[in-house]
Amino acid sequence: MRFGKYLLSFLWRSWVFLFFVFTQIFFLPALFLFTNLLPSKKQIFKISKLWSKCLLFFSGILVRRELSKKIEKNKTYIICSNHVSSLDIALVYSTANIPLIFIGKSEITKFPIFGYYFKKNSISVDRQNLRDSYNAYVKAKQVVKKEISVCVFTEGGIPKPEVRLRRFKNGAFKIALESGTDILPVVIYDNKKRFPWSYFKGSPGISRVKYLDPIQIRNFDKNDLKKLNNFVFDKIDQELKVNENIERTNKSA
Repeated sequence: MRFGKYLLSFLWRSWVFLFFVFTQIFFLPALFLFTNLLPSKKQIFKISKLWSKCLLFFSGILVRRELSKKIEKNKTYIICSNHVSSLDIALVYSTANIPLIFIGKSEITKFPIFGYYFKKNSISVDRQNLRDSYNAYVKAKQVVKKEISVCVFTEGGIPKPEVRLRRFKNGAFKIALESGTDILPVVIYDNKKRFPWSYFKGSPGISRVKYLDPIQIRNFDKNDLKKLNNFVFDKIDQELKVNENIERTNKSA
């Protein structure tokens, strides 16, 4: 029974990977146009949003989004999200109602096709390289001034499965404080079980994401880096705790 379950998960994950490659090739002409000939990060966002919706839909993942009514479409934000799966980028792209780019690890740029366009249209960073980290920090401050939001997975990577939420890195909060940009916290609930790191686990199903009320940066001064970090962490952690309690109650019912 367990072998059959593992086999089905492996076959499903293989399908997701193959469809990921197929959609990248399908959208290649549009990506090339708005990356190399008529550069436009907002157009790239629209293409990425459509690509993500196709990927998730044809992978059998049903997205459920809860969106704060206080999000202003004409503003830019530093979007801070927890990170639980390699499908998180697609989930955020597919549900965001404002144009955005990602700050991500430089390892992503090594993927064929996707890596090239990620490097061109997002901000890649090698966190082991201080100079590279500083350059990414400067680029991010420039980007939010050009009317496009920046999304950061503030844990700095995907934590171990047993960890609910790893302590946040400071980079996103430095950018927010120094650029005067409000923070938009995002909570991803289900991707950890939908598409975990294990090749033999995962399944189609519902994947929920919640965009919380924006946090006004004017309520913090430039010396409040740790305070801001903890404040955003507590907001996201509390949402995850509530969700865990609900799931635990449902299982025992």
